[in-house]
Amino acid sequence: MVTGTFIKNGRTPRYVVGSSTVAKFILTVTSAVTFIFTIGIHHWNIVAGLLIGGIVTAPFSAMLTSRLPVRKMFFVVGVLVIIMSLITIGKALFL
Repeated sequence: MVTGTFIKNGRTPRYVVGSSTVAKFILTVTSAVTFIFTIGIHHWNIVAGLLIGGIVTAPFSAMLTSRLPVRKMFFVVGVLVIIMSLITIGKALFL
């Protein structure tokens, strides 16, 4: 939703994906620290999964946005938002 909103407001896709990736990484680190302090180190696999996922996706997002043309990124983001919205509507109506 953040990515789509930024693009809709006229930001360039590379700026949007970069900003969104940085925000997600900060959120991941904060979540990991919160998990450690609230549930303890006994569930280290959850914390490790969060951190590894955030670290792996950040450079992949940056690499992908540097290689894709802006027009294709608009198309991909639009299709993803439509698909995710249809899934949400489907779950709300039928489950």
